[in-house]
Amino acid sequence: MLTDFYVIKTGMTQAWTADGKRLAVTRLQARDNIVSAVISPTILEVGYGSKKEKNIKKPLRSRYQQGGFSFTPARLGGARWVSQNDEAQPKVGATIAADSVFAVGDVIEVRGITKGRGFAGAVKRYGFHGGPKTHGQSDRHRAVGSIGAGTTPGRVWKGKKMPGHYGVETKTIAGLVVIHVDAENQEIWVSGPVPGHINSFLLIHKTGRERQIELNRKASGLSEVVVAEDVVEGTVETTAESETVAEPVAAPEVEKTTESTEKTETTEAKNPEVAAVEETVAEPEATPAKDAPAADGSESK
Repeated sequence: MLTDFYVIKTGMTQAWTADGKRLAVTRLQARDNIVSAVISPTILEVGYGSKKEKNIKKPLRSRYQQGGFSFTPARLGGARWVSQNDEAQPKVGATIAADSVFAVGDVIEVRGITKGRGFAGAVKRYGFHGGPKTHGQSDRHRAVGSIGAGTTPGRVWKGKKMPGHYGVETKTIAGLVVIHVDAENQEIWVSGPVPGHINSFLLIHKTGRERQIELNRKASGLSEVVVAEDVVEGTVETTAESETVAEPVAAPEVEKTTESTEKTETTEAKNPEVAAVEETVAEPEATPAKDAPAADGSESK
C-alpha cells in the first residue's frame, strides 16, 4: 500500500458537520500517480502532475517512452510503500489512484512549500510586538529593538530573529483529516489549511490513524449517499441483460375461493320482503279452463 501521494492544491471552501459546526476545508486535486522507478522494497519513485511532452527534457522524455507511461508527469518524487498481506509491489508504469490509498476519516500529514512574501520585517516575519507608541518615539513602532549585548560577546548571535526573506520554506502540517473523497472528479477534501499557493504541489502522508468527522452533506454542497433499499415483500426480481424488473407475485387460489364465499353470503343476506316477491313471481299462473269465467257470462257446468 502506498502511504505517500502527490496532489495539487486547488483552493479552499467550507463545510458543516452533522452537529452544525463549520469547518475550513482545503480542496486537493488528486490525479493518478504513476510509478517511474522502484528504488527499494519500501521506496518508489512516482511521477505526478501533467506536462506536455514537447516541454520535457529529452533524457527524461526517453525514459517516459521506454517505461510505457500513459501520460507525461510534470515532476518526479519519492514515495513510501508498505506491503500488507503479501501485497505485490507495483511495476514501472503502473498508475495509482487516490481512492485506492485514502478513505474518509484518515489522519494525514501534508507537506508543501509556503507562499513567498519577499523581504519582511520582524513584526510580520516573527510576530514581534514592536516598541511603545509613546514616550517620544516617532519611528520605532515596528522596530526590532536591541539585538544583543555590548562588549561581551561583542557580536550578534547567529540565528537572531531579524528582518529578512519570508516564505518559500518547506512546512509540514500534521493532524489533518480526510473528510471527502471524490473518485469520479479525482478530488480530496481535507479539514484545515495547508501550506502553499493555489496550483502548488503537495505531498500527503498517511499516518495510519483514523478520526471520523460526520458531515452534513446537504449543507456542504455534496450529493447524498444513495443506499440500495431492500426488496419489498410480495415482489420477485427478474434480472435481464441490463435491467432489473420487479414483477408482482400471483395471488394464491385461496383468495379466489374466499371471494366467491363472500358473494354467496351477501346473496343470502338479502331483505326477506324482496325474497317473498321473487317467490310470488316464480309461482305458475292458473289455467283459464277451470278458474276463469266464460266469455258470455254463463257459468260452466
